[in-house]
Amino acid sequence: MAHVLVPAGSFNCLGGWVLDTQFVSIMGGPYLLAHGLGKPVSDALTTVEFPEPGTYHLSVYTSNWTFPWKKGYSPGVFQLSVNGEVLSPIFGTHEGTWDWEYGGTVDVSSTTVQLALKDLTGFEGRCGFLYFSTEKQEVLPLDPREIFSLYREAKQPPLASYSFDFVVVGGGIAGMCAALCAARQGLRTALIQDREVFGGNNSSEVRVWLGGLTNLKPFEGIGNIVGEFEQERIGHYGAENQADLYEDARKRSILEQEENLSVFSSAILMESRVDGSAIASVLAWQYRSDALLRFEAPLFCDCTGDGALGSMSGADFEVTTNGHMGMTNIWYVEKTDSKVDFPSCPWAVDLKEVEFPGRAEVKDVYDNQREMSLGCWFWESGCELDPIVYAEYARDLNFRAMYGAWDCLKNHDHDYPNHRLGFAAYIGGKRESRRLLGDVILTKAEVMADRPYKDGCIPSTWNFDVHYPDRRFYAAFHEGDGFLTKDYRERYRTPYFIPYRCLYSRNISNLFMAGRDISVTHDALGAARVMRTCGMMGEVVGYAASMCKTLGVSPRQLYEKHLVKLLSKLQALENREVPKPNVKVQMHNDQ
Repeated sequence: MAHVLVPAGSFNCLGGWVLDTQFVSIMGGPYLLAHGLGKPVSDALTTVEFPEPGTYHLSVYTSNWTFPWKKGYSPGVFQLSVNGEVLSPIFGTHEGTWDWEYGGTVDVSSTTVQLALKDLTGFEGRCGFLYFSTEKQEVLPLDPREIFSLYREAKQPPLASYSFDFVVVGGGIAGMCAALCAARQGLRTALIQDREVFGGNNSSEVRVWLGGLTNLKPFEGIGNIVGEFEQERIGHYGAENQADLYEDARKRSILEQEENLSVFSSAILMESRVDGSAIASVLAWQYRSDALLRFEAPLFCDCTGDGALGSMSGADFEVTTNGHMGMTNIWYVEKTDSKVDFPSCPWAVDLKEVEFPGRAEVKDVYDNQREMSLGCWFWESGCELDPIVYAEYARDLNFRAMYGAWDCLKNHDHDYPNHRLGFAAYIGGKRESRRLLGDVILTKAEVMADRPYKDGCIPSTWNFDVHYPDRRFYAAFHEGDGFLTKDYRERYRTPYFIPYRCLYSRNISNLFMAGRDISVTHDALGAARVMRTCGMMGEVVGYAASMCKTLGVSPRQLYEKHLVKLLSKLQALENREVPKPNVKVQMHNDQ
């Protein structure tokens, strides 16, 4: 039997499609997303070598993404072109989410085949894999691990092995700061990021501003590296929140210019090998080049936000599955010089009979109105759902809320006649998921009581700031899922210094963590989660990792035997703070 597997992540030219890597643990791989905001996107193209000419059965791994809410609709559909001939099947129409749709037979006359994905709607059609086989496959895998096994068997991707002193997984602000700090301390460091873009929530893909204060006594040098990644200009709301504000290229350049730092982008963590209580190696899938990468190191750091490396390695963790902070997909509208139509979206959330921010004179949590209220941070979903299992569901609910609101405004209210959807983030801005457990699990009560820890070293200055569905808009949640939130805040004496013992795993001996997956409770995360604070966690981890190598100790042993040395090192750092004219503004806005 001859067969060919074509992963969406390896298409040569994406055209107008985008690559979504957020949900690999749910559905099995990166997928191409037709994120056209209601306008069909240009074709994704690739060239594939077949083992032999002949007649092949085609199966397409795709999702009818609105099926969990609305039966009988298929808003995200596409066709496949083979050597310039458009096949008749329309994909994305089955009754369910991720599954293999049979596409009939394809006659291949040459071993070199040109493929094109042809979007039909611009409404979030998605394709994960194409599978061609000379024998019809009645059953193809749906379990993500089995899909990865199919990929390895069918593609036989090359495997490259690396050895480093320190491996950081996750290229958001925390991961960038951890990796850069460790490299400058002399560690041969690897930074693994599942996107081409670095910065995480503070990238042009998500567009969340930095929060928190840095460079505070007695650790005046903690925050120096965060300062290097500061953006020069900010734009919080509406169409002012433009991509160029996030300086993606400059962030990446800082990382790539560091001598001891090796950067691996478009690389998804797939496996962890544990020897006893320590991580021995991790395996990443570099999906754009169809390669596997193995990394060995004595020390690792989980900066994935979701605690992906820790959970994969057997680290203890907690997750609040109901009543946690949710996910936002920032979006905005922009005015044009002429009338702009928008298609009806009967599969979206029906908002015609309810109030929502941005409609008429309805005010949001800051008393803003109209377009300044559309698509802001409080368009947030998933608070009542498992943030790992239902992550794609939550993101897609955000899509349906956005499209439903815009359909209502344009086609029912006949408002915003000259406006169009200008931007919508398809990468979700998460606030909370897994929290890896360390030797200290910091609680809100301890922070409120200003209880000091002798190893406190990361200043927390953001309010306790947690989000729950906004009661004012419960009528909009008639399907049962909330997607508009309100922030609930409490102040405490600042700065409060988060202890070092929150930054390493209590049961995986060589695992650090930095970012929103550190060892705190749900409520305490409301203060610790903002990105300048997360970046300082990364800096502390970078210094600690360097000392672990020099002293030949584990992260826990560094605390037990050398805490004075660690704190002395951190306190001796000089302030090289980059001026931040936006800090005062940011401390009074949310994210």
